[in-house]
Amino acid sequence: MFMARHRRSARGSSAGSGPAGPVSGRRALWVSTLQRRYDFHLGEAIRAAIEGSHDKATKHSGTALSISRELVAVAPDPARHQPELAAALCTHARYGAGWQAIAMLAESAGHYAELAEADPAVYEVARIDVLTRVALASDEAGNTDAAVGLLREVVGMYLKAPAADPEERDIGLARARFQLGRCLLATGQSGDGLAEIDTGLELAGEVLDRLAVAVDDPGWLDSAPRYLQLAAPDWSAAAVRSMTGHAVAGRWQRAAISAQAAVLISGGLAGLGGETLRDAHAAIAARAELIFRGGALPALVLHVALARALDLGLGLGPTGPVRALN
Repeated sequence: MFMARHRRSARGSSAGSGPAGPVSGRRALWVSTLQRRYDFHLGEAIRAAIEGSHDKATKHSGTALSISRELVAVAPDPARHQPELAAALCTHARYGAGWQAIAMLAESAGHYAELAEADPAVYEVARIDVLTRVALASDEAGNTDAAVGLLREVVGMYLKAPAADPEERDIGLARARFQLGRCLLATGQSGDGLAEIDTGLELAGEVLDRLAVAVDDPGWLDSAPRYLQLAAPDWSAAAVRSMTGHAVAGRWQRAAISAQAAVLISGGLAGLGGETLRDAHAAIAARAELIFRGGALPALVLHVALARALDLGLGLGPTGPVRALN
């Protein structure tokens, strides 16, 4: 089952803030129906984004956002559904243009800030995730230097953040390092950029080990936690950048380590289905094989299909349309 359900806490429930008052059976049924519809559409939006289906992802994420606003409006305890609204805003922001995306991210950050103040262990990581998205929006607008500055701050925040789920926090940190490294590469700081990416790859690998995910199963990513699914496009793209950079420099052993990660994660994405993801995995695996043979080429030249993979959800920014954060 594709993981879609957003974490919900006791915030706003009768356990946390007292009785919400009598609720008619019809109203309760309608709220329950809205909740199921929200879970479905957000899950489909995430899946479509990872698969590179931009139009489908946009439609489902927009529907999830509309439902989350309705939940807050009609539920007997609106605060209980604030996390869904915050998540939907952040998800749909990647399909907005310019000020619309920034406005949605700002609204999402405001909700998460309020939630994190009440329950930092549950919501502080999500709040920082939104800041990563803000940095990516800045980069997409052409201000890469500002993105680098904010991503450095974000890395520091993750390192200090309390977390109910340390693995989710560490994947968020790894993704921030992937994006920081990408931005540093774009500004000509190749050494620092590869160092950030490699640190992120090592951390993400540790999380995968701690989760004990059965990666030998071709469909392993489909049943992985949602935060791992969301990270996979960034993770795969980062591994490709690392194996390419190290291979070009003749550092074949380091390139081989990154190539293993690239093949593993792109394979997980291919297991989700879709010709684009399968083609990307095949291209990555073919280039990785050259590295595994000990540097058969004096430098790794990206195949056209591999270059396309970097633009289609294994990408230069968040998926894809997550190009990859939440």
